[in-house]
Amino acid sequence: TSIALLLLSLSCVVSPVTSFLLPRQQQSLQQQHQPPIVLPSPSPLPISSEDGQRSLLYQSPQSQDGKTATTTATAAGTSKRAQRKAAQRAKKQLQQTQTSNNINKVTSQHPEAIIKRQKQQQGGDNNTNSKRRNHNFAQRAEYLSEGTDEQFGFNDNLDQLTLTTIPKTQGDTTIDDNANNNIQFHQLHSQRVSKLDEKTTADDVVKAIKRAQNLHDEHDVVEIAHFLLEEVDQSFAYGYRGSLLSRLAVASLHLQNYDIAKRCIIERRISHRSSMLPLESAAIVRGLLRCHHTMEAWEVLEDELSLPLEGSVQWENYNEENNKRNKNEMNDDELHLEDESIRRRLEARDKLVHRARSISSIASRHFYEMEPTEGINAVGKLKEMGGIVHQAGLTAEDVGIPWDRLVKGAALCESKRRDGAWDDIDESEDATAETPSSWPCNIVYTVLDAMIAFPSENKDVTFEALCNALVRRTVFVTGAVDMEGCPEADRGEVAFIGRSNVGKSSLVNMLTNRKSLAFTSKTPGKTQQFNYFAVNDKPELARQIRYGDDVPGEKDRDSFYIVDLPGFGFAKVTQQLRQQWSDFMDEYLQERETLQAVFHLIDARHGPTDEDIKIMQKVGTILGAKQQAKEHCAKYIIILTKADKNVKNAKSQSNPGKVSNKVMEKLIVTMKENRVGYAPIVLTSSETRLGRDEVWKYLRFAAER
Repeated sequence: TSIALLLLSLSCVVSPVTSFLLPRQQQSLQQQHQPPIVLPSPSPLPISSEDGQRSLLYQSPQSQDGKTATTTATAAGTSKRAQRKAAQRAKKQLQQTQTSNNINKVTSQHPEAIIKRQKQQQGGDNNTNSKRRNHNFAQRAEYLSEGTDEQFGFNDNLDQLTLTTIPKTQGDTTIDDNANNNIQFHQLHSQRVSKLDEKTTADDVVKAIKRAQNLHDEHDVVEIAHFLLEEVDQSFAYGYRGSLLSRLAVASLHLQNYDIAKRCIIERRISHRSSMLPLESAAIVRGLLRCHHTMEAWEVLEDELSLPLEGSVQWENYNEENNKRNKNEMNDDELHLEDESIRRRLEARDKLVHRARSISSIASRHFYEMEPTEGINAVGKLKEMGGIVHQAGLTAEDVGIPWDRLVKGAALCESKRRDGAWDDIDESEDATAETPSSWPCNIVYTVLDAMIAFPSENKDVTFEALCNALVRRTVFVTGAVDMEGCPEADRGEVAFIGRSNVGKSSLVNMLTNRKSLAFTSKTPGKTQQFNYFAVNDKPELARQIRYGDDVPGEKDRDSFYIVDLPGFGFAKVTQQLRQQWSDFMDEYLQERETLQAVFHLIDARHGPTDEDIKIMQKVGTILGAKQQAKEHCAKYIIILTKADKNVKNAKSQSNPGKVSNKVMEKLIVTMKENRVGYAPIVLTSSETRLGRDEVWKYLRFAAER
């Protein structure tokens, strides 16, 4: 009885478990023998079978090896979340497979590949006997042979390249009597371009060069050099070999392998001079500078990016409408000459742009390596290009010279110079440009001269760097009402004169990049004395002026005074005070020997007023008498202020300001009548910062005294 009761209790426990497990085992066995359902489209919708189970099978396109890639996702039919997750995984895997297949099917857009596809289409798709077009892989260049003419070249050992002889040439084609069309096999580390052989295209070589440069793979660079310099001839890739050589030269310089780069440069000059591009030459110059081969960079610059000969290019503006109208009246020969002239003009413009950028790179490299003499010479070359750049009609955006970098580099050299870095250089009897004594008072002024020679870009970043380098310290010294109150004449100075409320104080603040150096006000006549501002004086001069302390130190070599004269016209002062100002200005212009420049400010909206005419008469009489007596006289400059008021929505870049033709004609006539017609005219605006670099061109006279 006890045994029977025990068996009965065990059966009650095992029976539910068995009833739960058996259907699961049967269900899994059915699922193993059930064939999957193949979907014709990548639809994520589930397809259910009779027993409630679901099997999704997505058929993807063929992979690279030709096999069909499939993805199966199985989920329980009772769980919607499991079905959704399985469908998402299958869809994601399908997208990845399609993406990998599309990458392998990318069609090359290189001209060589395009021509090949066109010929295949013309021949028909069923022409299975058509062979691949054989490149004219010529004759191995005679670099391996021994030439009789002693010229500069390299031997065939690219691991240890040394100068040797270059083969005899006939015209632009290298002659090799032992020509061999068999191209050797060159194994590369790249997976996309694993080898270089007779089937290699220019696109493959470009990919291999880029990879070798990015990964610093010197082995691949050497193999590519073997292939380009020794295995193929000039006609490789329809003349694209010259560009490939320039790319290889840049990559070799990136890897500090100057020997391969030099061989590529020489071969490019000999065989592909007619197809050399200025962009490629500029890249080679920058690569040589990275390797500190400055002399070689100058050689490439003068040889491949030289200035056009005088008269070889017609720089007059090209009018498209007139050209279309005149083309109807031209014959074939005239049309050919016109098109050739346009082509030469465009090529010359492109060469000018890359020459200017390359010279700026050389100058910047010298400045940042503390070589001011070479940097000054390079900036001088840049300044010489200013005239032809204007003739070519290039703008500041076209040229794109990094003036702010040049200014900061020159400022670093000037800072080292003030610290006495080059004071121990022995001065020779015949001082040359190599000695610090021949440098300007501030090295940054050389960059400023080049900036003025080129089209103005009027960028705040550039001018801020310029002001920080040229105006390091400013302090108000004194306000004089007569000649006895003027400070000691130990440096140059410039004076700003004009009627009241014309913007003298605002212009002074703009030029020094200060907000409140000179007091500005909307009420005319606030300036009622000759205000002297010291620029680049000794440090802590303000403490000495205010408290009378004896502060040690000396002024910098580029220190000067800015003098803000009181305004005439609308100032609410007595007639006696106004006459006192006039007499003081006469005496100041006649007796102040350190005065280097006089800036006469005139409102660009109204032109010269009666007060401006009186100032012109005074300046013309005093300075004219000094010129006749051959005495030192200051430079007289006309400054047109508030030019932004003549333009609606004036912006600092696109249209910073202008002056009307009527005002300009009136000004020129007035200047000639008062014997100051020789004076230069500068258009300025304190709001849009227009004309600040032009004004600094004359402020330099005071700093260099």
